Amino acid sequence: MPKVIFRYLFAEVARTWLVVAGVLLFLTLGLGFARFIADAAAGELPVDTVLALAVFGAIGNLEIVMPVSVLLAVLLTLGRLCRDNEMAALLASGASLRTVYRPFFVLGIVVAVIAGTSSIFFAPKAEREMQQLGAAGATAVLDSVAPGRFTTFLDGDAAFYAARRDSDDELRDVFIRVVHNDREGQSTQTVVTADRARTQTDPDSGRVTLVLDDGWRYEGVPGHADYRVVKFAEHGVQLAPARDASALKVDAQSFATLIASDDPEAITEWQTRLSVPISILILTLLALPIGRVPPRSGRYGRVIVGILFYVIYVNAVHLAGVAVENGTIPGVIGVWWVHALVLALAVVLVMREQGVFVRRRASAGAAS
Repeated sequence: MPKVIFRYLFAEVARTWLVVAGVLLFLTLGLGFARFIADAAAGELPVDTVLALAVFGAIGNLEIVMPVSVLLAVLLTLGRLCRDNEMAALLASGASLRTVYRPFFVLGIVVAVIAGTSSIFFAPKAEREMQQLGAAGATAVLDSVAPGRFTTFLDGDAAFYAARRDSDDELRDVFIRVVHNDREGQSTQTVVTADRARTQTDPDSGRVTLVLDDGWRYEGVPGHADYRVVKFAEHGVQLAPARDASALKVDAQSFATLIASDDPEAITEWQTRLSVPISILILTLLALPIGRVPPRSGRYGRVIVGILFYVIYVNAVHLAGVAVENGTIPGVIGVWWVHALVLALAVVLVMREQGVFVRRRASAGAAS
C-alpha cells in the first residue's frame, strides 16, 4: 500500500513540477531572447550569437526557476488533493502524514541535486561563455562594418564610419563618435578620426584591441570651446579583455576559485550558489503544511501565501549576502542564519500539523 501511494503521489507532483518548471523556463528563455534580439538590432551583438546567449542566460536563471517551481508544484498538488478529498481518503485509509509527504520530499531532493549541480558547475560556465561571446561579438560587429555607411552602437551613443576596406582587411579614413558621461556626470563627446584602423589579437592572452593609426582625438562638451585635442600616431582601444581567471566576474568564476578566496564578494557568491539546493529542500518542507487546505476549498488558496514566504526568504538571503560583502556580517555566519530561521519555521509548522504540541500539552495536563 505505501508503495502504491508513493508512486501515485510522486507521479502527480512530478508532472505538476515539469509543467510549472517548463512554463517558467520558457518565459525566461523568451525574455532573454527578446533582450538579445534588441541588442542585435541596436548593432551591439552579431545576430548569430543571440540564440546561444539566450540559452546560456536561461541556464543561469535555473537558480531562480528551480526553487519557485518546486514550491508551486507542491502547493498546487496538495491543494488539488485536499480539494478533491483525496487527502482525507488517504489519511482515513491509515496512511500517515509521513507516508503522504515522502514523495514530495523525494522530488525536492531530486530537484535540489539538479539545481545544485547547475548552480555550482553549469551556471558559472554558462556565464563565462556569455562573457566570451559578448567579447567576441564586439569584434565580430566591427568586422561586419560596411564601408561607406555609418554604423551605430550602444543604443546610438556610438557611431562608426569607414570610407573603405583595403586588401589587408584594414579600414581606411575612419570616423568614430562616442557620447559618454565624464567624471562630473556631464555629457561629453569624443570624436576620433584616423587614417586606418585594424583589430589586433594577442595570441597568448586573447586580448583584442582596435588599433587606430595616424589620427586625431577630440574630447569635450558640445557648445563649449574647451575641447581637448590630441594627435596620435597609434591609439589602441580594448575590445575584448585578456583571458585571465582573476579578471572574470565573480559569478563566472569556478566554485573552487571562490572557495579559495578570502574576498567577501567571493564568499557571498559561493554561499549563494549553495543556497539554491538548500532553499529547495527547505521550501519543499515549508510547502507541505502550507499546502494543506480544507476540503472543497480553492486549489490556489495557499499559493499566494507560499509565494509571499518565497519572496521574503529569497530577499532575506540576498540582503544577508550584501551584508557579508559590506563586512557587516562575518563570512562564517554568512547567509546560513537565514536558512536556519526558515528551516526552524518549517519544522515548527510540520510538528504543529502532526499534533506534536497538542500531545505534549495533553501529556503535561494529565501529569499535573
